[in-house]
Amino acid sequence: MRYLGEITGRKSAERFVAHLLTQDVATHIEAVGDFDRWEIWIRNEDQLQLSRQQLNEFLAAPQDPKYEAAIVRAKEILNEKAESRKQIAQNIRTVRPSRPISGGLIGGGATPPLTLTLMILCIGLHLLSSLGGNRQSNNWSTATSEQLSFLTIADYQASNHNPAASIMKGEIWRVITPIFLHANMIHLAMNMLGMYVFGRLIERLLGTPRYALFILLLAIVPNLVQGLTPAVLGGSPFFVGISGVIYGFIGYLWMRSSINPRFPIRIPAQMLILAVGMIVLGLSGLIKDWHMADLCHLAGLVVGGAIGYAAEYGNSP
Repeated sequence: MRYLGEITGRKSAERFVAHLLTQDVATHIEAVGDFDRWEIWIRNEDQLQLSRQQLNEFLAAPQDPKYEAAIVRAKEILNEKAESRKQIAQNIRTVRPSRPISGGLIGGGATPPLTLTLMILCIGLHLLSSLGGNRQSNNWSTATSEQLSFLTIADYQASNHNPAASIMKGEIWRVITPIFLHANMIHLAMNMLGMYVFGRLIERLLGTPRYALFILLLAIVPNLVQGLTPAVLGGSPFFVGISGVIYGFIGYLWMRSSINPRFPIRIPAQMLILAVGMIVLGLSGLIKDWHMADLCHLAGLVVGGAIGYAAEYGNSP
């Protein structure tokens, strides 16, 4: 589903939606705030260019009689499909004006399936691996953390400190699975909050299949950057956490909202400054014992921003 534009006045929005229906274009409209403004969304992105042309024509002459006539024809179409009431209910849904993140609220509704699954996996595997406790007393803990980490200590030592040693043995899953491990409960809680706030929104925006591909990219690329970069440049194969993915979410939303003023989700400037500032602070070396995967965060931010840029200029959702 792709955002098309905004129309002021419910009757005008209904006339335009009815006209699109006569052109076999399925739509979804949402009320924005309390100012009788309506967002128009196109269900089939292949019809986006046609719909943009139709919107420009409508805005140029919204009182053209053909749009009033379209309401009659649209009702006929809906009656023919025996779905008039159901279709109208699906096409018009009022939403609260607090939808943007910049408003300070994260919205309601159930957590989408993949985001919920990732959160459950992270929480469950953290409890199983107990990285914050005494791993030597827990065989399950040791096995879990060793199987899911980017690199095992044994492979690291046997390969003369090659950070890719475990992966080169064919254990390809390790380029992804560190996102499921967390160092302690605070680390886990912060990342789960980020998944809850951003992951829910993006999964709803992209749909679960595209969201899954997005997650894979935001796991693989940042993990490889963090794990394979020499230590002198800030890299280390011994890292855990899904924060690289969350930084990717931030970069994606920030880039799309910067390019497209009508993009429905916005990242507050303070949040972006804080996120980037933490990366800069970590890479600067000014704080001793700074145990954060800064290159992973940086790569996630860049990858997410690049995908957001491509989405806006490539007519993707």
